[in-house]
Amino acid sequence: MSLISKQTAMDIALAYREVESAEKLLAEITDEFNRRTTPDIRDAFGRLQDGLQLGVPSGSNSHRLFNVPWSICKPVIELHIQEQRSKIAILTERAKDEMASRPAEGGDA
Repeated sequence: MSLISKQTAMDIALAYREVESAEKLLAEITDEFNRRTTPDIRDAFGRLQDGLQLGVPSGSNSHRLFNVPWSICKPVIELHIQEQRSKIAILTERAKDEMASRPAEGGDA
């Protein structure tokens, strides 16, 4: 049995996790928009948030935008999902190539 690299497997798993997280957040935001209400999304301290944060969250070179409006967040999340799905498609092709080119481990050589 041929295997794919650990890095490719991890990259695929992380991309799928991003899609799952983004789809969950998008569903919450879309549901609230459909009801014409502000999304009820709270931080770790239970405080209602007026938008999302974007940026690099830590370190001496951190860059963050706070309270990015929900109307902007929705298309950004949708685009992120599309980008991650494209990444999964590319990584899947890489995994197929790796499986075709790598010899089976533990087999007769």
